[in-house]
Amino acid sequence: MTVYDSVSQGETNLHGKYVGSGLTLLAVDLNWGDSTDSLRLKIYTPSGSALGSYYDNTDGVVDGRIRLNIQNSNGIEPGTWKYEVYGYRVTGKEDYTI
Repeated sequence: MTVYDSVSQGETNLHGKYVGSGLTLLAVDLNWGDSTDSLRLKIYTPSGSALGSYYDNTDGVVDGRIRLNIQNSNGIEPGTWKYEVYGYRVTGKEDYTI
């Protein structure tokens, strides 16, 4: 399920995604499309462990998008994963999907 939202400078939004048992790959795609603004992504596992901070250049390209694959051959932890989107350097409001 894709979430549509927006964030301002210094603002934090939290989104949740339920992951069932048996998955070995969780694809995360934060897309705002404007490389002049910068968003930060932190990911929290269902047990509360923090992954990241991830920025636009984390995937090697500055393109207004953060794409990550979380993989575990033994299975991704089931439950609600939380995505924290922070307006790191934003002029006005920045729309995004995740």
